[in-house]
Amino acid sequence: MPLAKVLTNNVNDRAQPAPSGFWLYQSAGWSLFALLQLLMLGSDEPLSLHTLLPALLLLVLALTGSLVLRRLYQRWRQQQHSQGATLGLLVGAALLCALVVDLLHYWLLWPLAQLPLLWQGQVFVWFDAQPMGSKLPLLLLLYLVWSMLYLTLSRQQDVRHGELQRQQLELHMTEARLSSLLAQLSPHFMFNCINNIRALILEDSHSARQMLTHFADLLRYQIQTQSDALVPLREELLVLDDYLALLRIQFEQRLQWQADVAPDCLARPVPRLALQLLVENAVKHGIGRRQAGGCIELKVERLESQQWLLQVSNPGELTAQITAQGLQAADPGNTGTGLANLRQRLALLYGNEASLQLVQDGDWVRAQLILPWLAGTTAAGAAVQTSTQE
Repeated sequence: MPLAKVLTNNVNDRAQPAPSGFWLYQSAGWSLFALLQLLMLGSDEPLSLHTLLPALLLLVLALTGSLVLRRLYQRWRQQQHSQGATLGLLVGAALLCALVVDLLHYWLLWPLAQLPLLWQGQVFVWFDAQPMGSKLPLLLLLYLVWSMLYLTLSRQQDVRHGELQRQQLELHMTEARLSSLLAQLSPHFMFNCINNIRALILEDSHSARQMLTHFADLLRYQIQTQSDALVPLREELLVLDDYLALLRIQFEQRLQWQADVAPDCLARPVPRLALQLLVENAVKHGIGRRQAGGCIELKVERLESQQWLLQVSNPGELTAQITAQGLQAADPGNTGTGLANLRQRLALLYGNEASLQLVQDGDWVRAQLILPWLAGTTAAGAAVQTSTQE
């Protein structure tokens, strides 16, 4: 699952910008105005063409005036202004627009009033009953209400847009930080592998070639999934087989491996290279320090509380705990950058819903990674049977 998709889904769940409802509100408002005009006209006399024409002309002019006001307010909102200046603009623009619409309505209706033969004098009578300026109070009130509603809704939309931009900025910063953490894994792992290959070239060229093959497979996996923060557990187990093959060439009989993976967990998403880091830590601080070596055990199962567990165990004693800076231990060389890196990635991907801890259980040290049982993935495949390899 790509980084951008994982993090963007989280942002989208928190805040979605509401689509602009200008045209919806515009249509509803002016339709109501037209309906009120019809009711007023119908109360005086039956509706006819000569009574509808002046009302229709006023509706078109008033609607056009609101679009002019919208354009004016859009340009005004591009810069910061005080509330007093905005209020002055609102009143002045509404008054000017109402005056212009009233004059245009009078002047456009006047030519029609000069055609008494066509309208049988009806428009002329209506024209005399509507002198210049008679509609100004109504239009002024109408534009004042329209302007206040428009500026209020626009302000709310600006706030939502600003919040979305802020969250997108946080998203890009988080994605960049997560990519940086992932990039730290490759040099650390490649350095160890190259040193092992260098040591084997003169001693066992055949083993060195095998190691190069597994190393190439691991590099291919990292290159192909470089943008994937989460991958199915099944894929992590496949790449873990390559990693273990490299380790067995180095440790030979000292390294043993057991895996018990519940089949319903195989398709669950897991942070990329998380298992490799846990196994690497178990080898470095457990098996690698024991002359006789030992067995690394992997256990994956679903928990009852909508979570699932990935546990890597190795024989030994716990001498450190994971912090943001690494493993705090008495051994100065035990920096634990990989596990601290993984904990930071968990925080970025899951917040407080995931955890990573090291615990001492008798003679065993167990690294326990607990992840939320995310919806949307179905279990598939057969179980990984418990096995022992020497």
